Amino acid sequence: MGGEPDRGRVAKYVAARRGALGLTQERLAERAGVTVKTVYNLESAERWPQARTRAAIEEALEWRPGDLVRIAEGGEPTPYEEGEPDEVAVTLRELEELGAYFAALRADPGDKRRMALAFLRALYGEPEGR
Repeated sequence: MGGEPDRGRVAKYVAARRGALGLTQERLAERAGVTVKTVYNLESAERWPQARTRAAIEEALEWRPGDLVRIAEGGEPTPYEEGEPDEVAVTLRELEELGAYFAALRADPGDKRRMALAFLRALYGEPEGR
């Protein structure tokens, strides 16, 4: 992104999208995992958020990664189409599922853990381990 982002343009788009989704600033902040002050600063064009914060807000607004920068540069956001899988949400669910499996394996002192370790070593081509 060359130069300063058009924060005023971004502010209008974010406020409009939040309204279209029926969200308060508090609810958007909660969904994005940021403070209400962060949302307020964005919607009032006070500050330009860091990349990680932008990504969280884009996801909470159901926009694609990079949309805030696109808007700041004069482009349009690209909301997900109805029924289109949200890759980030799918990945997060899969990671939660893996976390649950690993938690169960940590508690298992026997064969399950050894078999899982053997499988992972074979999967990553490390028969002797790391």
